Amino acid sequence: MSSSDSSTIQNILKKKIKTPLIWIVIFITIGLTSLFYVSQKQQAVVYNRYVENLSEYKFLETRLMRSLEKTRVGAIEDSSKTVAQIMSLREIVISISSSIENFRLQGDWMPPSSDVLLFEREIFGKTAAMRQYLTKRNHWSRQVKIINDTLYKIPEVETGILLSCLDSARLGFTPSLPVTKNISPEIIASIKNLLAENEELSVLWNRFDDDNALMLSENLLQAFKIKSINDEIFKSRVPQVFYFLSIILLLSTLFFVFRSKT
Repeated sequence: MSSSDSSTIQNILKKKIKTPLIWIVIFITIGLTSLFYVSQKQQAVVYNRYVENLSEYKFLETRLMRSLEKTRVGAIEDSSKTVAQIMSLREIVISISSSIENFRLQGDWMPPSSDVLLFEREIFGKTAAMRQYLTKRNHWSRQVKIINDTLYKIPEVETGILLSCLDSARLGFTPSLPVTKNISPEIIASIKNLLAENEELSVLWNRFDDDNALMLSENLLQAFKIKSINDEIFKSRVPQVFYFLSIILLLSTLFFVFRSKT
């Protein structure tokens, strides 16, 4: 390249450095850089992980309720597995809640804090009621078994009525004490206490036998799913924007080049 050609290029650059082309290049470069940065964020992976965790929560709660149902009817004597399920349910909710708040502090999108806090409080109350019910129901079932063994040894027709009453209570109903005449007052008093305790346990059961927690978890799950889908849609449009801005940059460059020659 000759010195005259080099000086000509320098003159053109000095002359055109103040033209709109420079601003167009600057703005498009900033836009392309921003798009590239946004396109590299892998938030969809994070959202999908929360979807998996919330789905796992729903599965754990359903399995836990089955275990508690078996405890209610006295089909499970060793409650250690059920206790472990309750703790697992509580721990996964704490993990989800704390992780969401950590990402929120980093400036990432997350569901509203009120929804997360409401879900967390619901689970804390639910698991506390479950643990309380589990302990009391196991003790109640042992006492019923003792009374049943005693009633089986009494050769009276009325024992069948009392056994049926206790069996109904075992299944979760709240029957009243039937009227009997030939059963000892001590046994009747014990059965009366068991039926009264069964009513208290029924109230305690109703504290966690609902779909509130599942509904709240489903709301969070759907929020993450929708956000993940929206991000995927946005990322699918990024190449189109890249192409559009590149075309603008090319056309602007050609326009100012030809204009400089006129």
